[in-house]
Amino acid sequence: MLDIKDLKENVESKILVTNKTIVVPHNRTDCDAIASSLGISLISRKLKKPSYIVMNDPAYEIDSSVTKIVDDCRKDFNIINLNKYSSVAEDDDCYVLTDVNKSYLVSVRDYLKNPENIIIIDHHDEDQNTVASANKYIDTGYSSASEIVTQLLCASKIKIPPTLATYLYAGIYLDTSFFKRNIGGETFKIVQKLIDSGAKPDDVTGLFQEDFESIKKVNGLVEKTQMTNCMIAIIAANEDEEYSVVEIAKAADAALSFGADAAFAIGRLENGEISISGRSKNTINIGSIMGEMGGGGNPTSGAAKVQDSTIESVEKQLKKVLKPNYYNNEK
Repeated sequence: MLDIKDLKENVESKILVTNKTIVVPHNRTDCDAIASSLGISLISRKLKKPSYIVMNDPAYEIDSSVTKIVDDCRKDFNIINLNKYSSVAEDDDCYVLTDVNKSYLVSVRDYLKNPENIIIIDHHDEDQNTVASANKYIDTGYSSASEIVTQLLCASKIKIPPTLATYLYAGIYLDTSFFKRNIGGETFKIVQKLIDSGAKPDDVTGLFQEDFESIKKVNGLVEKTQMTNCMIAIIAANEDEEYSVVEIAKAADAALSFGADAAFAIGRLENGEISISGRSKNTINIGSIMGEMGGGGNPTSGAAKVQDSTIESVEKQLKKVLKPNYYNNEK
């Protein structure tokens, strides 16, 4: 596990010598990314340094739960887009990447020029696309970035406000598929600390309530599940249907519950790109597979996007990637 004391000392020292802290969640920000970003911003505030969370997602790629969190926190935290950041960027800005380590998954990648000024806090595998940083705190053994940041807040003796505690709880809740995978005793201890800080599990449940139309779309995708002879579930949407990244991810989550060792969902986004979401029970390394598809992730969860292609072509490509080790169907 990470040396949280070393992380604390490094984060504090870097923030104290800079003009401002730039907190960077991954593109298509989810609850874990935004909650851990808020936690880092709170640390910067306690050190009396201004901070900005840079989010540059189009509306159709943001889940309603993240929208609720952002709307609730704008009054207390500086959440800006890339264009706004470009007007305030300075050479000595300290960048803290949370829940992400790949350059193609962050909006500020063109500004990440000095490895000494970059801190990475993440639970996803590294690869050739990992941002160059002299301060990497990456451990796939953690359930989420929210778990790491909660430990950091506790080590810094910062009182976690009930609202932030609820959102950090939500980040862990989401990345463990509602406490069903990638979770152990240490994670539950962190969850208890968040509850002791005022986190409200009922509010977290409400945060993930979906609208009826979205539920119907996800269920429609799940109905397309095909199980291979290697217990891998594959969902391929119709070419003329559009989905959000979140809906595709939820379909993969649902398919995994059918007894599959791994599940993949493929669908087209509003902008024409094709999104692939993968999930596993830790028997197949999803991050490695998604890496070959042009994306990334960790052993149990990952995603990729493909431009200028078709659902059928992406499905064939996925099966080709799977075939050497996992997929024996010749079709």
